[in-house]
Amino acid sequence: MTSAPSTAAEALTGLARIRPPGWLAAPMPSDPAALLGRAHQALAEDHLGATGRISVLSTRYTAAVFVVHQVPPDSSLILKLHADPAAYAGETLAYALLTGTAPIPRLYGEGEASMSLLLEHLPEAADWSGPQMPAVLADRVAAVHTASQRLPVEAAEAMAGFTLAALQGAPAPDWIADPGAYGEVLAAHADAYDLDLVPLGHLDLKPEHLRRRGDGEVVLLDVESVRPDVTGLIDVVTLPAVLRQAGHELSADRVLGLYLDATAARGANWTAGTLKSALRAYAAATGLESLHGLDQ
Repeated sequence: MTSAPSTAAEALTGLARIRPPGWLAAPMPSDPAALLGRAHQALAEDHLGATGRISVLSTRYTAAVFVVHQVPPDSSLILKLHADPAAYAGETLAYALLTGTAPIPRLYGEGEASMSLLLEHLPEAADWSGPQMPAVLADRVAAVHTASQRLPVEAAEAMAGFTLAALQGAPAPDWIADPGAYGEVLAAHADAYDLDLVPLGHLDLKPEHLRRRGDGEVVLLDVESVRPDVTGLIDVVTLPAVLRQAGHELSADRVLGLYLDATAARGANWTAGTLKSALRAYAAATGLESLHGLDQ
């Protein structure tokens, strides 16, 4: 018997596509001085009024994150720089869709020239020790998955090309292995919601991406990977592994129950049977090797 996956990445074996080395023409510089120079330039050109000492919080091939230290400390900001235009466009889209409709960091500014975002700084990690935390995570995920049901009219009109109605009438995306099974996934979502839903999903779920505001509200970080065609089922598959990584060993049925409750509270009509059928179709559509008992 194979062991249960302990991280979201391990849970998605067969679905993830690894890009070849050197795929990005101009990645983030590895030199610390060059990184800080990019950050100062972004603030000066695109985020006037945001001043303070800058320190590097994290850096990778495609992006870098900085803290803009201010007084008092709880007014400090996050500056995020992208090297990949597609990732920058994806994150700005995610904030346009989720701001005001899902618990994510506050967005204070966008810099198209520098491909940067100015965000709320949330240094306090969520406390995973409480027994309520699995339900909290399920609720936060469900808020993202159902966000399109709460969009302002202008935003809803802009996303009309990504509703279930539009997707059902269009060719399956290139990355889909089985278009017929993908059609089953979309049909299941239409039954659970309605044809106006934009099926958002593909959160970068990990325990450290759940943060706590000073007032106690728990929010999700790093929503840049959310896309309006992969559906939220990809996140359902990763939920057990993320919870296990955070110290909560829950059965597959319990995880599904938490997700069913959270989405029902936001207007969904999933049942355990229809959700399991949708998950099986999703695995067939994407090449996902295992559902780790979620479909049993």
